[in-house]
Amino acid sequence: MTPIAQMECCTMLGIGPKTLRNWLRHANMQFSIHPTDARLKCLMVEQVQQLAALHARPLQMSPPASPALPADVTPRASSQGQTAAAQANKALPVSATSSLSEEAELRKAVCGLEAKVLTLQEQLTHLTFELLRERTERYEQRLSALEALRPQHAARSSSAQELVPVVEQRPSSPSVPERALQPAELLARSRILPRIEYGTQGLYVLICPQEGVLSVTLDSPEWFDWLASLASFRFLGSQGRFTAYREGQTRTWKAYRTFHGRPHRRYLGITDRLTIARLEHVAASLQSEMTSL
Repeated sequence: MTPIAQMECCTMLGIGPKTLRNWLRHANMQFSIHPTDARLKCLMVEQVQQLAALHARPLQMSPPASPALPADVTPRASSQGQTAAAQANKALPVSATSSLSEEAELRKAVCGLEAKVLTLQEQLTHLTFELLRERTERYEQRLSALEALRPQHAARSSSAQELVPVVEQRPSSPSVPERALQPAELLARSRILPRIEYGTQGLYVLICPQEGVLSVTLDSPEWFDWLASLASFRFLGSQGRFTAYREGQTRTWKAYRTFHGRPHRRYLGITDRLTIARLEHVAASLQSEMTSL
């Protein structure tokens, strides 16, 4: 069996010394001592071929057979020649090793950037949901307070109508021009979500914070165009209510409602499917879930 020095093995396999040591550790192999120089580590030809087969590496060159040492050559001279050969072969795998290390560093940096981007996206999504949850809780509290006051207000208004005598209506005074809104008032209106509300007369009313009541026919092309221009809105139907929001820049909508501090969500569909029947169906589903808790 012909021994091959460590650097010659690296050259034949096209790898670095550290990779060679890792391969030997996984293959349960060890270096052997050179028969003529105990300072050199070497492998047998069969071991190099076995490593190349395990890792699918083609042998770049065949090692020259070690000539038999003449009787008059001393071990010191032989070891010096092998040391010089090892130093000459050491420069061969430097370029391959450096290129592999640079590629590994680039891949590591790219993986780190991808992980940071994913973390930022998750944090942004979490903050968005928290903002919607806080806004929805405020609306829920206000609506609950208004619903509690509605029966009392209705009873008071009916009794007041019985007591007030009929007075002849006088022509109304000319309308006073509306006052221009202050910047703070405009900002407050921009934070209010548009509403689709079921009225007392069995009709649905579309309320825009900036334009007021809209005269848009339900389930018409104008209806879907108006929904496409929104990022979120409130639905107060005859069977329940919820807050609808769009998922990012897509056309997909979801319904959101909190109950006892816990969020409940439902899939609404794309913008072209948001009919009144679909909105009422999802509102009824959420309302039934609220009452079952």
